[in-house]
Amino acid sequence: MNFLGRHLVFPCEALIYGPVYATFKYLIRSPKPLDPEKTWKLLTGEPSGLVRAICEGYPPKFVRRLLLGRHRTQAHEVGISEHYDVSNDFYELFLDKKYMFYTCADHYADTQTLEEAQTNKANFILGLVDPKPGEKILELGCGWGSMMKRIYEHTGDKENLHGYTLSKEQVAYNTEHNGFNVEFKNFVTSDYPTAEFDKIYSIGAWEAVRPDEHLQLMEKLYRALKPGGRCVLHFFCFSTHRRPASSICGLIFFPGHLLSEYRFYLNHFEQVGFQVTQRTIHDYRQTLRDWFDNLVANKEQAIDLVGVETYNRYIVFFPASWRYFEDDNGLLIRWVLDKPPA
Repeated sequence: MNFLGRHLVFPCEALIYGPVYATFKYLIRSPKPLDPEKTWKLLTGEPSGLVRAICEGYPPKFVRRLLLGRHRTQAHEVGISEHYDVSNDFYELFLDKKYMFYTCADHYADTQTLEEAQTNKANFILGLVDPKPGEKILELGCGWGSMMKRIYEHTGDKENLHGYTLSKEQVAYNTEHNGFNVEFKNFVTSDYPTAEFDKIYSIGAWEAVRPDEHLQLMEKLYRALKPGGRCVLHFFCFSTHRRPASSICGLIFFPGHLLSEYRFYLNHFEQVGFQVTQRTIHDYRQTLRDWFDNLVANKEQAIDLVGVETYNRYIVFFPASWRYFEDDNGLLIRWVLDKPPA
């Protein structure tokens, strides 16, 4: 978009989608790479009372419902592909080198590196899943095989480890680098065989499950687990029923994703018969800063791979997400859901 067009479209988008959405789009469309520190400060800084009120209140709720409602019928693979099928090489520039996790790490100390924090997370979730050789295990939204690597390190059993993803790039990566049983498959709409799996888990993919899809999916997963089986979920959701107008900005980064609040998910887990045996809350902010710093450090290579606009989109995405969690609009929760024995 040229200079004039970028400035003309800003007030139109601000009127329809709100000032936060319009600001993000204005920054992303910059013909030059964004200044990283100016962008971080702009998007993570504490706004004044008036600015915050406008950003959280406009557009009005009924307009937000209309705008978000348009995306309820969008095919899941469209939104997933737009975010993940950018370039595997691009993601390698800012993710940890050992596992390539694109989900919240566990920083146990300020001095820990991203690599150490992601290893902490892998070990934490390993303990939740508690995999054993010979158990049939399924990961929903398996990414680049990050957690599958850790489970395989622990069990030495690759044959019984399976993964679904809607990213063609990730399927290709797993085939080339890991040799895991990864299928291009929509875990939300798929049917599952009854009592097939010992463990089912998902890390950072549940955000793609829309509210009107959730209960039916949980019923399918409950049936797919063997008696005494376990489901482990790691995802973020709204902390309360209150949703600021800025939440509509998710359409920029994850088209078609619609979150709900904490209580909504809990009710569905228990309604289908799961016992919630553990839930822990984790902090996403340091991970987002680590990814931001890594991407900035590899700016030239990133732009060569994906171009200026995509680079700018992530330079906006990371601090915008940081602010989302800083404002307590979202919670990153890990759930352990056990199916009672027969």
